[in-house]
This record gives sequence, C-alpha cells and structure tokens, in this order.
Amino acid sequence: MTLPDGTFVTLNSATTIKYPDHFGGTTREVWLEGEAYFDVSKNPGRPFIIHADKMNIRVLGTSFNVKSYKNEAFGEATLITGSIEVTLNDRPSDRIILKPKEKLIVQNNRVTRRQLAPTIPDSAGKSTRYALTNLTYFRNNVHTVVETSWVENKLVFSNRDFVDISGDLERWYGVHIEFMTERAKHYNFSGYFEKETLPEALDVLKMIDHFNYRIEDSTVYIY
Repeated sequence: MTLPDGTFVTLNSATTIKYPDHFGGTTREVWLEGEAYFDVSKNPGRPFIIHADKMNIRVLGTSFNVKSYKNEAFGEATLITGSIEVTLNDRPSDRIILKPKEKLIVQNNRVTRRQLAPTIPDSAGKSTRYALTNLTYFRNNVHTVVETSWVENKLVFSNRDFVDISGDLERWYGVHIEFMTERAKHYNFSGYFEKETLPEALDVLKMIDHFNYRIEDSTVYIY
C-alpha cells in the first residue's frame, strides 16, 4: 500500500496500521500492531514516526521492518537502509540509533524461556530489556535475510524454538497451534518454506525432532 506521503508499506498477516487521510503538522505518524516493511518517502523537515506496542520509531527516509505482535515474547525493529531512532514507551530517555543491517529486539511482557540480557534501569526504575544485534542470514546466504523474507512470500526462521515460530506458522497458514506437550515447545528449528502446504512443512520439521500432530479444522495439535 502507499501512504499519503508516498511511503510504501507491505503488511504481514494479522497486522493493523492506522494513519490519517493527510499528514498535517510537522510529523508523519502511524500506529502499528503486527508486522510491516516500510520504505519511507524522504522529507527531512517532517520525520516519519511509527508507534508500536513497546517502542516508537523515528525516521527521515529509509527502509526497515517492524514486528510488534502483542501476543509474542519479543518485538523487533530491523534496519535495511538509512538510519532510525527508537525510544521505548517506559524508557523515553533511552534513544537507540540503528545503523544499516542492525536489529533491535525488545522483550515484551510474555514469559519465555529465552531472556534478553538485562539493561540498566532508567531513572524511573523501569526494566524493559532490549538488545542490539545484526541481521540474520539463513545459512550464511546474504541473499536471504530472515527478518524480511516474508516480504518475498518466504517463511524463513533460524535457530528458534518451536513455540517461538508457532506464531509465524499460525499467520502463514491461517491456523491455531496448540501444544499438548511442554517438551515439544522447546524443539529448535531452522527452516525455509515457500510453497509447501502445512502438512508438508510439519512433516519436514518432524524429520528434525520427533513429534506428532493432528489437524482438526483450523487447529493443529502438537504432541
């Protein structure tokens, strides 16, 4: 889709974006829940600001990916070109500047086995955790960036627990996944899917770590 200022946006599944019919004033502001890839029209005099669940992203003109699903353990901002500045809602004094090929990971409130390294609390005593890292290339292939592969209609993940990729699988195939065993949640997978059906994808994952599944209507039971 194209926003009123000429910015191009690609939305992933289960994503909502809110924006005005016309960007007035000194900024261009949008509100995002879910995941989107932005190619922002340059306008140095009017910064482009994205409000997500835990973070606000300020840019002048650049391309980047934002992932902010409320029911997932982590939110992400991944920079492809240009520069962005990120602030956290409960840590406004922390201004995080990303350079190309860098990714910011923000821990949400959901409990997860994977934890980010703790950061120094701000003056208000908040403890939102975040970390800076680099883009993830699938099996060191510089042409396949894990964080933005969905824009090219590819489902790619690298070294992630089954429970963490279940949200991606749910949105990709339009299903709900229920884990009937705690152990299966922590099976670790890397994968690259493009045209595979859901049973085909699950059968491939079964070859890496043993589990069984049952599909009833739009629910997948893992056991």
